[in-house]
Amino acid sequence: MLLINLLPPELRKKRGGTDFNPIVLAVAACYLLALAPVGTWAWFKFVRLPAAERALAEANTTLEDKTAQAAAVEALKNQIAEANRHRSLVVGLLSQKMYWARTLDDFANSLAGPWPSFEVCCTELSFQPGSSERRAGGKGPASVTCMIKGRFKLVGEKRTESGDYVKAFFTRLETEPFWKIHGLQDKPERTYKGDSPNWNNDIQKVVVEFSLDWQRLKTIAVAKGGS
Repeated sequence: MLLINLLPPELRKKRGGTDFNPIVLAVAACYLLALAPVGTWAWFKFVRLPAAERALAEANTTLEDKTAQAAAVEALKNQIAEANRHRSLVVGLLSQKMYWARTLDDFANSLAGPWPSFEVCCTELSFQPGSSERRAGGKGPASVTCMIKGRFKLVGEKRTESGDYVKAFFTRLETEPFWKIHGLQDKPERTYKGDSPNWNNDIQKVVVEFSLDWQRLKTIAVAKGGS
């Protein structure tokens, strides 16, 4: 029995089973093209998007940690700056402070003598703040002063030598540590305005009294590189 294929050549099934129907291929291609956006969406939805969300969450956590650390560092910097300002203030005040313990000790020793044929005592002593000289540019004082006001009494054996007692007092006082190392200015007798010797019959001695004003200067040292 003979089988005759009446289809046109282009529609005839080729032998060997290796030929594909172009209609089937076209339909399959359409399905693939239709499924590609769906697959892409699914890949972004279930793979890329969760991964991006995890990365974003980790980045936010890191940002929060770093922000907290930066805030802590900034707060510490502010504390250090405040401590430095406080220290500068304290150091500045201490640098202007005059210390009196050693000064008064040397002052007492200078009056103790021994003096030739007379004795010396201080009957009144007071201290008053003086002026403050500032550095160029006004960045803090360069020096501070203090006024020392005292009243002194010299008691001697001879009425005729009262002037010698006063002269000897000033001459020696100027060589004492009290005057040489504590910033006392000028000479001890600078504000001396004279005296009126009085003979005391009860003790049979001459008494010479006078008042003096002295200025003490403290120069404030500046560290290298400081202002």
